[in-house]
Amino acid sequence: MFDIIRRTGGIIHAWLRDRCYRFRTRLAQWRRAWRYATNRLSADEAQRIMLDCRDPAGWHPLLVLSVEDTLEQAREDLADHPDLSRLIADGCARVGDKWESYNDELWEARRWAIGLAKDYAADEGIRFVPLEDGRDPAT
Repeated sequence: MFDIIRRTGGIIHAWLRDRCYRFRTRLAQWRRAWRYATNRLSADEAQRIMLDCRDPAGWHPLLVLSVEDTLEQAREDLADHPDLSRLIADGCARVGDKWESYNDELWEARRWAIGLAKDYAADEGIRFVPLEDGRDPAT
């Protein structure tokens, strides 16, 4: 008798746990959708939406050009500047729209974005200071 009650209680508990998980997941999706609709989406939430849409869209990228990684690579060659992050983001946006990969490396896409950021900086009268460590920054 107690085994039946214990087994039934375990089944009901598992069912409730599953329903709570699904409810929390669905609520988080609705929150992200609301923030997207009201233009208050954070970078992490935008990435989560992209991941959520990847399987239904059949989109499986092998290389991802990210502002953070490109900024990290730019800081290997350039001294930090208050506008560097913004200009790198602009460069990544342009490269992301124009890039066609023919077995090129992600590194090349980042270098292109960094080059665009340097061009944008020159157009705005901003001068980035290259780091002086005796090596060629393009290698």
